Parts: sequence; C-alpha cells; structure tokens
Amino acid sequence: MTEIYGHRWASSYGDDPASSAGQTWAKGLAGISPQQLAAGIGACIASAQPWPPTLPEFRQMCLGIPSLAAVRAELQRQGSQFSAFARLVWQQIDAYRFRHAPAEKADRLIAEAYAAASEYVMRGGELPAEPVAALEQAAERNPVPASREQMLGHLAGISELLGGRA
Repeated sequence: MTEIYGHRWASSYGDDPASSAGQTWAKGLAGISPQQLAAGIGACIASAQPWPPTLPEFRQMCLGIPSLAAVRAELQRQGSQFSAFARLVWQQIDAYRFRHAPAEKADRLIAEAYAAASEYVMRGGELPAEPVAALEQAAERNPVPASREQMLGHLAGISELLGGRA
C-alpha cells in the first residue's frame, strides 16, 4: 500500500507491519483470500481517492461491496439485472414503503438497507445466488373490438344457454 499511497500510507499506519496498526490490519483481513486482497488493491489503484482507505473501507473493497451511490443508481434503473449485492440490499427494503415514500425517505431506506447488507457481508454472510429465472411482464395487448357479427353470435349463444330467454 505504501507503493500506491506513498508517505500518506506511512503517516496514517506506519511502515512497520509488526506495529499495532499492522497487527490490527492483519486481524481485520483474516479470512480474506489472496484473490480478494488482489481485488481490494486493484480497487485502490482504480479509485481516485488520494488518501488510503480505512480498514473497513479496504475490507469492503476486497469483498466487492460497491459504493452506496453505485447501489442507489443500480436500484433506480428500471428493468435491469441487479448485481448480487444490489439484490441483497433490495431484500432489506419494504418494497411497498419504498414505492410510496417521497424521494428523501426512499434514499434513507436505501442507505439503511445498504448499511445492513454491508454489515452482513462484512461479517461473512453470503450474497444471494443468481436468480434461476425471472418472470417477465406480458406485453400490453391492445384490445380489438368484436365485429357486429361476432357480437350477435355471442349474444345468440348466451340466449341459447339461458333457454331462449334474452
């Protein structure tokens, strides 16, 4: 991380991996796989942040937890496939309350669900599996009025069912 952030890393966490900060980071990253560490470092390189992340922020990067802004934008796109993390966030939201809430309240609902989902994943929880299939809404059909002949034929059939009393 010193190679990415230079003196900013050293001034924040020190150079010695045996220091208390190094030990804290080692404990905080326990259980993170080498691939996840690589993903976290890649996220640091790709980010425009000039300062190094905190330990919880880096764990989020390693675990592939997107930013709140990214999740909010994803959930607001209608009809798109959601990422596994966005699906987890959506599972935390009461859809009825969300649809009927003013924009400010809806943003707060997303933020609360994001915090709950982040904590769940940070504690080792699994992301939901990819949906097997999704039901699509049937295309809206334009009704075609019956012709006069069809209408008279149906009325005759109904009259016959009622015993000729129409």
